[in-house]
Amino acid sequence: MKVAGIIAEYNPFHKGHQYHIEETRKQTGADYVIAVMSGDYVQRGEPAIADKYMRTRMALSGGADLVIEMPVIYATASAEYFATAGIGILDRLGCVDYLSFGSEWADVEDYSSYATLFLEEPEEYRQILQEQLKRGKSFPEARAFTAGKLLFDSKPETAVEFLKEPNHILGLEYIKALRRRNSSIQPITVKRKGNHYHEKILAEEYSSATSIRRELYQYYSRNKENKIFSNKNNEKMFVNREYPVDKENYVAKEYKESAFVNALCGEYSPFIEGFLQGNFVTWEDMMPYLEYTFLLKNRVIGKYFGMNLDLARRFQNIVEPGLSFETLIERLHAKQLTDAALRRVLLHIVLHIKYYPFLEEAKNIPVPYARILGFSKKASPLLREIRKKSSIDIIQRPIEGKKLYAASSPQAQIYNVDIRSADFYEQIAARKAGRKPVREYTRQQIVK
Repeated sequence: MKVAGIIAEYNPFHKGHQYHIEETRKQTGADYVIAVMSGDYVQRGEPAIADKYMRTRMALSGGADLVIEMPVIYATASAEYFATAGIGILDRLGCVDYLSFGSEWADVEDYSSYATLFLEEPEEYRQILQEQLKRGKSFPEARAFTAGKLLFDSKPETAVEFLKEPNHILGLEYIKALRRRNSSIQPITVKRKGNHYHEKILAEEYSSATSIRRELYQYYSRNKENKIFSNKNNEKMFVNREYPVDKENYVAKEYKESAFVNALCGEYSPFIEGFLQGNFVTWEDMMPYLEYTFLLKNRVIGKYFGMNLDLARRFQNIVEPGLSFETLIERLHAKQLTDAALRRVLLHIVLHIKYYPFLEEAKNIPVPYARILGFSKKASPLLREIRKKSSIDIIQRPIEGKKLYAASSPQAQIYNVDIRSADFYEQIAARKAGRKPVREYTRQQIVK
């Protein structure tokens, strides 16, 4: 049995992700592909465009054999935490042979010198890095400059070009995490196809998740007044003034003018239908909860992960009722902190993820569990192998996690944050869609 692992967000699952899975199988000969996926919130510090169950369904129908949730405290942290958690889960499953990750152009060998430098952090590296930070550069900028100066004969632009790519940054953290664990998992890269990671315009064939989300949100804004009704079989259907109802072909008719349909793959019709019903969460939906922190004192806000007292003071001076999230980020923008890092800080406030005890204690323990969100029917042999070889707790039903750990343990607190954060997402989405929320503890795995 050959098994390949992928660490992903699938926000949403699209043709590029399907290509990644297919190419991974070709390169490795893998019998099974496991995806460790962010849950309802993603690493760029915002809610996912669909909940983890819908994205799991799409991933399984798009080629994945098993989807495991990355705990939210790691999924919404920096690239290093994110990568360390994903690698930790895959490594402790005990049966993963390969790690496959996307790359803009680099091969695995291209990451080696960077990984060595950042793991060892020689004195010269620390000195140059501190000098650049004092000059007002953000940490990613300072690190890239320092690496270029030391690795490429004082040509920082070489490293800056390499490390400006999100896929390269994550790939580097994966390599570092594998080395720290002395893992036997072999890394491979799959070259990205289609438009750039940050591209906002849909491509003809392989579109970025950024462009797909942008198009979906715009489509929702234009069509959210469309009525929803139930036919005689109680199947919810979308109707607008342009297209007649057709039970067999209504999806194709409803979306035929929307280019994002060509970018998605797998079982995407339920995703689009749910999206148009309002089954998703945005930062604007969460702003009232963030505004509540305006009433808290600096010393309380400062305890959230990534929030220092200076940023807390600025936050309290800026936040006011009715402020849009985009305006808030613009006003908080600082050279020393990326906008993604700012979004993560604010998300931790909303989700009540404090540095203590969660991430501080999480640094000193391995990721405690692998919660299975879904699997394909043909993956039964893989599940048996995992049960036999894993050194990590396997959770298949949410209620199992509640019984595993003592209430005051770090493991229980990490799991409780997962449950609470999922319920929070579900309650907001259900309210928008006009339906009753489903409690996380009652959720079932997706089986395809």
